[in-house]
Amino acid sequence: MTATIKFSYRLRQLFLLLTDLLSYYIGFIVALGIRSLTTPSLDTILSHLSPFSIIFLLWIIINYVNGLYDLRLMTLVGNIRKIIESALIALTVGVIFFYLVPSPSIMPKTILVLAVGIGFGISGLFRSLYLSYIGTHKLKTRILFLGVTDEIKELISTISHHPNLGYTVSAVIDPERVFTKSPDTDIELYHTLNTLRPAIDTQQIHTVVVAPTMNEEDAVKRELYELLFWRVQIVDMTSFYELVTGRIPPSTFSESWFLNNLQTAEHPVYHKAKRGIDIVFGIILCLILCILFPAIALAIKLSSPGRIIFKQKRIGEGGQIFWMYKFRTMYTLAEDGSAETHGAEFSKKGDVRITPVGSFLRKMRLDELPQAFNLLKGEITLVGPRPERPEIVEQLTTQMPYYPLRHIIKPGITGWAAVHQHYTDTLESSLKKLQYDLY
Repeated sequence: MTATIKFSYRLRQLFLLLTDLLSYYIGFIVALGIRSLTTPSLDTILSHLSPFSIIFLLWIIINYVNGLYDLRLMTLVGNIRKIIESALIALTVGVIFFYLVPSPSIMPKTILVLAVGIGFGISGLFRSLYLSYIGTHKLKTRILFLGVTDEIKELISTISHHPNLGYTVSAVIDPERVFTKSPDTDIELYHTLNTLRPAIDTQQIHTVVVAPTMNEEDAVKRELYELLFWRVQIVDMTSFYELVTGRIPPSTFSESWFLNNLQTAEHPVYHKAKRGIDIVFGIILCLILCILFPAIALAIKLSSPGRIIFKQKRIGEGGQIFWMYKFRTMYTLAEDGSAETHGAEFSKKGDVRITPVGSFLRKMRLDELPQAFNLLKGEITLVGPRPERPEIVEQLTTQMPYYPLRHIIKPGITGWAAVHQHYTDTLESSLKKLQYDLY
């Protein structure tokens, strides 16, 4: 029943991806024109097309990893920041590509810089159009919630604050009277089950989301059966929650759920291909590290005394401990070179232990570059749950017994939780991080 909703979501993502590709090709052609100060000929365009097409595909991958195709993260300010980040990384990747694969017939320097600036600029305009008109008005799906739980309350709030998701909550049927009044002026609140079909008709509902608590009642089953003959979708709350938030709802946490959903199977071809991709990206990151190391090392040394590269114990796949490498971003406050004087502690937003240079490195994610060595050694992969410290894992496991499930797969340089969350410094944010990782 979630197939149509997922298709609608994927359609919006495909629209953004195609507009990005169109933007890059427009930027590429305009860059050729500016470079030669004339309208580029077809032969000139075709002679440059193949290498730049490869680069554009790499840019799409960069956008994906940076969360630019995740509708949950789309805001005007957030998009501008992510587009700038992706553009800088795209420029670096382009420079390395033409360095490794030189072509005597192509002079890419000026063209590449112009293509990045113009291409990502046009992409930003398309996204602004999507946010202000298409995604929030033309592609709306009208939702009715049947039953009320904590997760449904969260969904109502999330959809209300993120109109770019393409959903609008039009009605709630609350037989248990959890709500004493409507959670929003635009939401119609009903308290009896026999209002379901009239509400669907009156509110022009596209999708009915059913709370788990309602599925056990015979009266509800009879009403839902009648809806099979209506042009309306019926979706269970768990599936809809995952689609909207990108997380597993905590109400589903149980041994049986984990056994049914988290069993790992052997896929030799997939694992070999994934390892090959890790090695390729590890080599690329090492090259970027070699290019940027002198400037970053000098900046770190001038900003504060201490090591340039900092290593720390982390827990990997199967609970194995390994050393993870990063550029130092904090002041050296302890004898071991760390910034911790009272044992392991979370890094917080606005942490005073972070140096000014370290703040810049973190914002640009340059502090992660030394993890290229971990990637090549096979201790981490490109995409996976971020590895956590043994002391913090032990602390969180006492409060969240299912936390070690993060370790059934290899940790990564970036992951689903890392894209959606920046800092996890409380039990609540750590639970949310676990929900993302399990998803």
